[in-house]
Amino acid sequence: MKAWLKWTLIVIGCLFVIGAAIVLWVYNKPHRNIASETAIAVNTDTLIHAFIANEKKANTLYLDKVVSLVGVVQAVSKNSVNQWVVNIKPATGIGSITAVFTAEQKQIQPSDSIAYKGICTGFFPEENNVVINEAALLYQGKTTMKITTPISFVSGKKDTLLTFTTSNGSIKFSSPTDPDVSAINTEVSSKIDAAGDIHFSLLFKGFRFKYAEMQTHFNEEYIESQTYPRATFTGRIQNSKNIDFTKDGRYTVTIVGSLTMHGVTKPLSTNGLFYIKNGKITATASFGVLMADFNIDASAVTEKVDLEISCNYTPL
Repeated sequence: MKAWLKWTLIVIGCLFVIGAAIVLWVYNKPHRNIASETAIAVNTDTLIHAFIANEKKANTLYLDKVVSLVGVVQAVSKNSVNQWVVNIKPATGIGSITAVFTAEQKQIQPSDSIAYKGICTGFFPEENNVVINEAALLYQGKTTMKITTPISFVSGKKDTLLTFTTSNGSIKFSSPTDPDVSAINTEVSSKIDAAGDIHFSLLFKGFRFKYAEMQTHFNEEYIESQTYPRATFTGRIQNSKNIDFTKDGRYTVTIVGSLTMHGVTKPLSTNGLFYIKNGKITATASFGVLMADFNIDASAVTEKVDLEISCNYTPL
């Protein structure tokens, strides 16, 4: 073998090994370690009012940054991946904080006084709600503050306009061609009323991927979540008159409306299932979305994603 050919093959082999090592490092790059990051200390009221006053400016200050807060727990629940979801009201009573803790977190109780830190995922303007993800508990104590509990569900007449809500619904997406391209968001805000109106809203920063580098590319290159922080769906249940929201049962629903993301609004229709039991609704649906329809160039990864929605609603 000629010397030049031998050295050419050696160089190509070295480049291949280096490239493989880089790919391996990228796919195994660890997710952020919240415990080791220095947090921005901020008052709960200050954080909420910053987003209410000027969301764009607040995003530059707090979005995707680790913040530390203190507050009194109003309500606690668990989401679909067994994480504690804690709702905290500010002293002014305007807006709220939703903090999502890791699955390993010990139980937090209503009326607990807590200090915590986590990643500021964004803002739901409909509820003046700020979401803190991957939260870690710094302090937990008891208070004597009286917490007002929601009014329990009472069966009413069919023509009574009932409203159901959730702040920890789940949306999972995956590529039909690459199983590694998948993520789940467990902080989906949604509302349904008995007239058939339905609304969904999610924060793109709330999606969690298996690989940290994919999560970065998703937010920075494809979705551009700094500019387009949310996706929303507004629509109607076409056959809502056939649903008795006061009666246990299983109902097939047809939903028609508009999906907005990445600055583009498109019509969307899908079928889903409602399971009503004890005045609560468990809703599921699935559909596909083409990235190009929303001016998202993700062809290097996938041209389509399949979405699975699961929400547990309680009466408002």
